Amino acid sequence: MMKNTIYRYISSTCVVFTLVMLFTSLFNCFQADSGSENKMFWQMILLFLLVVCVVQCINFFISRWDFKSNMMYHIVNFTATFISSFLVFYLANIMSSSIHSLVTYTIIYTFIYVLLYYYLTQKNKLQADEINKMLQTYKEHL
Repeated sequence: MMKNTIYRYISSTCVVFTLVMLFTSLFNCFQADSGSENKMFWQMILLFLLVVCVVQCINFFISRWDFKSNMMYHIVNFTATFISSFLVFYLANIMSSSIHSLVTYTIIYTFIYVLLYYYLTQKNKLQADEINKMLQTYKEHL
């Protein structure tokens, strides 16, 4: 149980943090004012870490609920994390409440969510294959 919890939350946090660092670095590359680069970089890092913590807390609590289907879990998870992360960015004045900003954020967030979903699905499939292989070798030795 603990191993699955660690694999689920630590690995997804690492993937998200890597993506955050990549986007923050790209953002800093296109900054015109080099004097405020370092301050802006750390503000963005702290903001993204806050978003990651909020999303992980939401994931933790949502994973405790009993959903009738896996699809319903992902719909609720996507909606809750999307709204909370958008609110954090909006309140930090990173995004405006315009339609263009909302559409852009929705596309990017959906893309990243789908990538993480497929990553974790493949990882779980590999773990299941490994367990099945171990069970098969155990049955052969009986």
